[in-house]
Amino acid sequence: MNKIKRLLPVLLLIVGVVVVSMGVAGAQDDDLTFAMVAHGGVENPFWIVVINGMEDACELLNASCQWLADPNFNLEDMAGYWDDALALDPDGVGTTVADPDVIRDGVGRAVDLGLPVIAFNTADPGAGTADALPLLFYIGANEFTGGVSNARRVFDEAAADGIEIVRGVCTIQEQGHSGLEARCAGVEAVFDEEGVPIDRLNITNDAAETAGILADYFAANPDTNAIFMLGPSPSTGLNLYLQEAGREPRELYATSHDTSAEIYQMIQDGFLLQTIDQQPYLQGFQTIMWLYLNSQFALTPGGDIFTGPGVIDLNNVDQIITLTEAGYR
Repeated sequence: MNKIKRLLPVLLLIVGVVVVSMGVAGAQDDDLTFAMVAHGGVENPFWIVVINGMEDACELLNASCQWLADPNFNLEDMAGYWDDALALDPDGVGTTVADPDVIRDGVGRAVDLGLPVIAFNTADPGAGTADALPLLFYIGANEFTGGVSNARRVFDEAAADGIEIVRGVCTIQEQGHSGLEARCAGVEAVFDEEGVPIDRLNITNDAAETAGILADYFAANPDTNAIFMLGPSPSTGLNLYLQEAGREPRELYATSHDTSAEIYQMIQDGFLLQTIDQQPYLQGFQTIMWLYLNSQFALTPGGDIFTGPGVIDLNNVDQIITLTEAGYR
């Protein structure tokens, strides 16, 4: 409970709402229930941090919350988890939008029931068009901008070393995931500006399998000297490949997205220039808080809330490691 008390001033700063000392939960008498429907869960170190944020917010509100996700990542199963979410008779639902068509029916039914629905972590790729889902807003990173940041860092570091980037490759571990596609699109936009070819390469979340795919790719494309990984498990696969191939730091100009102990070590060892931080704790915490504020008081922030991209590199990785050990990053 001490951790929750420490978080209260942070909550007030985040949402800009004045709450009396008795606590936000005192503003309503009915029991609250919120559901979070996602495409990832506790098997992934990234999602554990999102869940931590959700749980802390729910404890602060004295609300019942359910995290609903397929532990083995199956986008099609999200439709069934939406059925489970609505069966809870919730006061609001947060959802990732890795594939909008899979969750379209569930989101529509929730809105028909008068429930607030907030997208978190993965934005609706159809936002602003006729295909947009009826979501309140989005809480998460700008994935395209994160890809741009990684690509520019590669070109800047290579130029500082007097090295020309000849070819790049952007790997995708979850095919059809709109957020990952946006990350690669950001990378590709920079490579197009620079006039440098860039490939897309399908990998998996299995490190050994990914290492083998990378070995085959580099055997066929030995001139490629920039690589972009899109998450913790792919970075583990890259690290395995680098060790097995005996490659040295900065022989490949590499970046990643998100965080893990191995990613931090790869940054410290010089194998990764940076990783993009989307502050997953905030995604879980703020989604629950805004579901509460909207369901009880019809409040909205007036637009999307971006939790990233931020950059983790040698300049701040030690501080981030400390915060990760505390469960916040």
